[in-house]
Amino acid sequence: MEKRRVANEPAFLLHRRPYTESSVLIDLFSRHHGRMVLIAKGARKLKSRWRGSLLPFQPLIAAWSGRGEVKMVTGIEGEGAYYVLRGKALYCGYYMNELVLRLLHRFDPHEDVFDNYRSALALLSTEGDQERVLRIFEKQLLRDLGYGMHLVRDADRGNPIDPGERYRYRPDAGPLPYSDTDHHGVSVHGATLLALEEEVEFDERTRRESKRLIRSVLDYHLGGQALRTRIVYGQMFPSESGRNRLTGN
Repeated sequence: MEKRRVANEPAFLLHRRPYTESSVLIDLFSRHHGRMVLIAKGARKLKSRWRGSLLPFQPLIAAWSGRGEVKMVTGIEGEGAYYVLRGKALYCGYYMNELVLRLLHRFDPHEDVFDNYRSALALLSTEGDQERVLRIFEKQLLRDLGYGMHLVRDADRGNPIDPGERYRYRPDAGPLPYSDTDHHGVSVHGATLLALEEEVEFDERTRRESKRLIRSVLDYHLGGQALRTRIVYGQMFPSESGRNRLTGN
């Protein structure tokens, strides 16, 4: 197999873990090559030239080479300002990282996902409405991976969504007319579906309903696997009620 070299690639670090006494294994999200697993040799050494670059939420320019599925880092450095996330915004960032790790396959490039991820980080570092930032990122992620949500027409007759009506949203079908006898899916108002579609400001009901709605859709596509960041968030902020938890617990 021919040895492949890639240089000057925009990327973000999603996760890192020790590999040997001196090296680390990193999950990198690159714009043109998708999610990669790379070995950064010597990165654990105090004098490593990469030690200060292997940080989450830092825009990177990366280079690597190798023949197998796991490549070797040949260069990595920060590009531009680091997105400073504090408090709950920090957990939002790690939650986004876990979604990308779980839902994207290796070597499957998604430039739109990369650009939306970067935009969401920028908003989390400056904007107070963290829930809205997360919901829009989740919706865009599902859409760009081919799991787009049906938000403007019902799944029964294809009628336009009525903002004043209630629906039952089923992840495998979409929004269906509400029925007291049918308990499948998530109860949601048409106004919430349209707010997600149009990405407008959220009122309190939209926040509450969109969180339950998108969590049900994500859980469906994750096969019911628990997200570790949701568990950690619940442990760090146990006093918050379910309706206020950013990541949908």
